[in-house]
Amino acid sequence: MANSGKASADAVTIFHKTAIALLVAGTATMFALGALKTSHVSDPVARAGHGEDAKSAGPGISQPGAGEASIDVERLAKPVDVSLASTTGKLWDLFRTIGYEIDGVRVHGEVPRLFLASLPQDLRHEPRADLRKTTFIKSTLPLILHVNELILQDRARLVSLRDQAAEGRLPAEEDQRWLEEIADRYGSQSADPAVLLTHVDIVPPSLAIAQAAEESGWGTSRFAREGNALFGQRAYKAHKKGIVPMERAEGKSFRVRGFDHLIDGVKSYVHNLNSHPAYKDFREARARMRSEKGDIDGYNLAGALLRYSERGVAYVKTIRVIMRANTLSVFDGARLGRSVSPGA
Repeated sequence: MANSGKASADAVTIFHKTAIALLVAGTATMFALGALKTSHVSDPVARAGHGEDAKSAGPGISQPGAGEASIDVERLAKPVDVSLASTTGKLWDLFRTIGYEIDGVRVHGEVPRLFLASLPQDLRHEPRADLRKTTFIKSTLPLILHVNELILQDRARLVSLRDQAAEGRLPAEEDQRWLEEIADRYGSQSADPAVLLTHVDIVPPSLAIAQAAEESGWGTSRFAREGNALFGQRAYKAHKKGIVPMERAEGKSFRVRGFDHLIDGVKSYVHNLNSHPAYKDFREARARMRSEKGDIDGYNLAGALLRYSERGVAYVKTIRVIMRANTLSVFDGARLGRSVSPGA
């Protein structure tokens, strides 16, 4: 455990009474500000909660750097409509309608911009483990890729400013203010772009999926069902939304951090790894991979997460078993494609 929606109008008609959880696509800026508008496919009473600060409570344009894909800002998504998740069967109906197949992702690497507010509550009752796992991967992969897209926007700007500094050019006043804001956001004592690049980087989807699977029982845990909590992050402050573990040791006061939507938890998880002092080794290992190979190896990077769990080495071994057994490394090359709606 860690220390730390444009659905078209006809889409509503087609999927009336299905209550599939969709966050519909738009631009990234409003999404980053958490501008969510709630909509409902079948139940006008049930509501997804209002978004809260996605930062964790304890231990989220220019030419890219080597091995880093350029970011097409116009294609970034802004979920603005949130509707509630229904059953696993109806979610699979949606997957089939939009042609979302995991084998297709493995071959072509393109993932639809389908953003779920929460996982189906009945996922834990699916008797086939392979279907539970596939549902979980298909539900979480777009969210992880989207958070990485947002990070890569900032990273591209940092690369440009770093290269500018190397040429002896000082940053413009606007850029300097932005650098200081980034430093504050990530808890960095330096606003040097070269230093900030160690903080502002992605988490490989293979690693994020494996950790989410382990921490949430492939999306079936109580924490996942009640709090959209996939990564086992802990909350210590009273104002932070959280769930008390049933087996919490006597004398302990932490809760498992809860979130209004799955995307909030993903953003918090990635920000935690990118900012908390406990994960300095993780960030340094990732930076070395960037420098030496140009890309990030999720399997090897898992070795730098000894402090993510009290289990230490055993935890890292478990994460790597999950990655190997489910061939998750192929998703590190995946990318978000077109925006989708049920009527697409």
